[in-house]
Amino acid sequence: MNILYFSLGALVFVITALDIIKTALSSNGGGMVTSLVSRTVYKAVFLAAGKRGRSKLLGYAGPAVLVSVLLVWILGFWSGLFLALLSDPASVVHSITKTNASAVEKLYYAGFTLSTLGVGDYVASNDFWRITTDVAAYSGLVFITTSITYFLPVLSAVGLQSTLSLYISGMGKTPQQILTKSWNGKDFSSFFDNTSDLCQMLMKHTMNHHSYPVIHHFHNSQPKLSVTPAIVLLDEAYQLLGNALQQGVAVDEVKMSMLQTALDAYLEVVREGFLKNASPNGKAPAPELGELEEKGIPLKGKEAVRHYFEQGLGERRKLLTTLLEMDGWSWREVYQPE
Repeated sequence: MNILYFSLGALVFVITALDIIKTALSSNGGGMVTSLVSRTVYKAVFLAAGKRGRSKLLGYAGPAVLVSVLLVWILGFWSGLFLALLSDPASVVHSITKTNASAVEKLYYAGFTLSTLGVGDYVASNDFWRITTDVAAYSGLVFITTSITYFLPVLSAVGLQSTLSLYISGMGKTPQQILTKSWNGKDFSSFFDNTSDLCQMLMKHTMNHHSYPVIHHFHNSQPKLSVTPAIVLLDEAYQLLGNALQQGVAVDEVKMSMLQTALDAYLEVVREGFLKNASPNGKAPAPELGELEEKGIPLKGKEAVRHYFEQGLGERRKLLTTLLEMDGWSWREVYQPE
């Protein structure tokens, strides 16, 4: 037996199994192989789409990532078992003639063993390879089935992502519009009436993002259905509420705290998983306050607000800029939507 081939095959097989366990059976994000494949496929589609968020091609990035991950898992098991079988010239024999199987025939045997088809024209030659075949067959049944069922909660999480986007977009097309629509002359009670539901959806989306990082690569070419501009829009509206109003304007401190917690948690998950070294090409603009002033909302001085957004929120808005650019968008979708 060639120990190198067998060891290499066993290593590939185990790495694939561990990657599926980490990705599909834990709540701690994707495995190393899954993460690498996901990012590579998304970058390829992103470049092919011209880095444009409105490109319909980019909408196929998520499905392409899922299919690619599944194919890599299947190929990992298949190649691992194939390499192990190659370690022994007599590992597989023809069921009738008992002649040793060729390399191509072993590849075929490995494939139908993992898919549990049970064709039977080739068989393991001795007890060791029979047990190896059993282990591979059970692994194929359990892990490949598990990997397919993993897609169901992922697609459910993508659906929630679109719902969250629509919910936020329905509150207003710009951060200023969200505030002006909810201002009743005294406070922003209508905004805070929606905060509990909004925080619940955002927190669930954050947990989904943590458990199924692959959803980060699902994209919608319509800005109002795209989650990235929506969350940036909400964060800007929150910052205006918290830092642009004069003292004495009533805000619900509890719900402001809930919203801050939900937004911070999401940005932390995204930073750790995708944006560890944020280096945007563009720069976040300071929000215009004219629309808020026309509505009669009591505001701090323009320079004070501008300074806070440019300096106090510098790192946060740098992260938001990178997040937008990574999804093919810019601040135009937040402050100047069509």
